[in-house]
Amino acid sequence: LFASKLNGQSQRGVSGGVCSVKVVYIAPNKALCDERQQDWSKRLAHIDRGIVCTTITGDDNATSSYGEIAKAHLILTTPEKWDSITRRWNDYVVLLGSVKLMLVDEVHMIGEQGRGSCLESVISRMKTIQRAASCRMLSSYEIASSSFKQAQQNDLASNMRIVAVSATLPNLGQLASFVESGEAYVFDDSFRPVPLTIYVQACGHIGKNRYLFDKSLDQHVPSILKRFSSGRPAIVFCHSKKETEALATELSKSYTAPTKLNDSALRKFAGQTNTASLQMCLLRGIAFHNAGLDASDRRIVEEAFTSGSLFCLCATSTLAMGVNLPAFLVVIKGTSAYRGAANGHQDIDMGTLLQMVGRAGRPGFDKSGTAVIMTDSLSKTRYENISQGLKVVESHLLDGNNLTECLNIEISQGVIACAEEAVDWIKHSLLFHRVQSNPLYYGLRGRGDDIIHSFLLAKCEDSITKLSKIRAITEQEDGTFSPDAASHIMSRNFIDFETMKAIVKLPHD
Repeated sequence: LFASKLNGQSQRGVSGGVCSVKVVYIAPNKALCDERQQDWSKRLAHIDRGIVCTTITGDDNATSSYGEIAKAHLILTTPEKWDSITRRWNDYVVLLGSVKLMLVDEVHMIGEQGRGSCLESVISRMKTIQRAASCRMLSSYEIASSSFKQAQQNDLASNMRIVAVSATLPNLGQLASFVESGEAYVFDDSFRPVPLTIYVQACGHIGKNRYLFDKSLDQHVPSILKRFSSGRPAIVFCHSKKETEALATELSKSYTAPTKLNDSALRKFAGQTNTASLQMCLLRGIAFHNAGLDASDRRIVEEAFTSGSLFCLCATSTLAMGVNLPAFLVVIKGTSAYRGAANGHQDIDMGTLLQMVGRAGRPGFDKSGTAVIMTDSLSKTRYENISQGLKVVESHLLDGNNLTECLNIEISQGVIACAEEAVDWIKHSLLFHRVQSNPLYYGLRGRGDDIIHSFLLAKCEDSITKLSKIRAITEQEDGTFSPDAASHIMSRNFIDFETMKAIVKLPHD
């Protein structure tokens, strides 16, 4: 689906040798962006060798990123990086207004508490940018003086199309409305190139010590591999870098390969790495893959697995999100992960689990795929329903200071100058759709346009008051306001509200 949309838009943009429109692809992480960049660069080269695909992630500073965007036809990025780039969109309205196809991968990530509000605000902001670009009658001189001189007035005035994909969701139609799409398609399991069977293995009760339970899962892995792999390649997903190496090392010592190994190929791969623990595992037909390995070691492991030399690969979830390495069998070792002392153990979100499960089954090699989810006895029923898809995606714009920070960005750019304009901005967000459908979830008792408007207005006024108290805005008697230095500093430097509040309180001359 992405390739067909991308090809059609790119062909239009490159015709005549000049690209006047751009495509942006947003994915959850850098690994997935890198994989798509490699794949699409090859595919699009068959259409036109002049097509430039550029990955822009957290490694780049914003100033250099604008130059890279101007040169590229297709930009691959993460929500956080695109958020950083678009916070100064008024300075780059021609460049950012030239984005006419926006591809959003894993759009159900909007429902995540930590990152969801960022993706929601980025999509809403892109719609704002497009409205501004189409309404402004930019002169030829203004375009020629901009950071993107190849832009065309007709293209700037045209609509941007958003193509978003996600796991199966009950409120898919609302997400379609949010991205202003008149179409929503559901692709069930019948569209999978290889049928998938999911098993949930109950591995006992957690007890008093969660760490000991998670550690005890290691001893169940060999029997699961023996029972379900049928001698074919398997990936065991672990939830930390340390776990992947520890499990791979243990399996290399205690687990016998189900089929005869290609010893000469394994010696070749082992000889290419200087990591002693990885060398030892490779010689036994096993490997581990995580962000702690350097890029050359990761490539060695990927090549060894792709060639069929390995029968088991222990990896973190990054592999599921970013590297296209399917296996006949996928084992998910545990359904929770330790997130530090402040957060403790947290359940792996269903979207990530579905990504890992989706790696089972190798098109062209297997007639079916198998996934085994290892969990505790009390959670077994919950994960047996995973194939039905995710829960309803809710907005997180009202969590903590998210709304205050999102509104400040738009205030800094001159989009919002009063409370009513703030409500109008919210009407282009997922929050507006969800408040209408599920008001009680957001603390609103009752329905109706007037009730919802009053509720959202009160939330916006509360955020405006917060910004006024830290001197980020100056309020006028007529209810309007304008951004001050603190607003711009907070927005452009990614400073959250509480930090800015503390900064403003610091003594100064």
